[in-house]
Amino acid sequence: MLAGNEEDMANLVRDNPAAIAIYLSDNFEENEILKAKTALSLVTRAHNVQILARDAGLRRDTLYRTFGGRIDPQLSRVLRLLEALNVKARVTPASRIASPSAIATRLSQAFAFDDPTDTIRELSTVVKSQNVTSLARELGIMRTTVYKTFGGTVDPQLSRVLSLFETFRVRLEVVPSTEPKARPPRPKLGRPRKTLVERP
Repeated sequence: MLAGNEEDMANLVRDNPAAIAIYLSDNFEENEILKAKTALSLVTRAHNVQILARDAGLRRDTLYRTFGGRIDPQLSRVLRLLEALNVKARVTPASRIASPSAIATRLSQAFAFDDPTDTIRELSTVVKSQNVTSLARELGIMRTTVYKTFGGTVDPQLSRVLSLFETFRVRLEVVPSTEPKARPPRPKLGRPRKTLVERP
């Protein structure tokens, strides 16, 4: 059950890709995993989870577990959720001063793929094109861990991706999808009202 302010926000983002994009972009702005997980959890709970899970290609219990706000979701699942919500992810420079626009452009192209596997492979290419030793030092992890996490075969956790973006001085931004997929209308939330049957 959602609290008062959360319920208002949930009503705002329910089946509204533009509002979802603004809300998630605001929460991804600082590359902080806790804010990102909380925002993804609220957006997920605001929708009919069974239909959202079907659209994302995940099981309902997996969707609850992944976006319940407790665990660090994998990047591919985040991208599937965003696609099911009719929004897309792109990468923008975090600040206008000394903006790393080349990296942001390249990463935005990576996030433009429809298949999360292609996005992960392209993210790997961007990471490998950097000085991995200094990148590992800035991330605070070992060089081998950078290769394992962003090698293109492992689905990285969202927290590692956000840490990488913080190092690159870019941020994840969510925008409404330009080509929303045609889907059947979502049913109203909650149980249908019982109808009284008259007995003869």
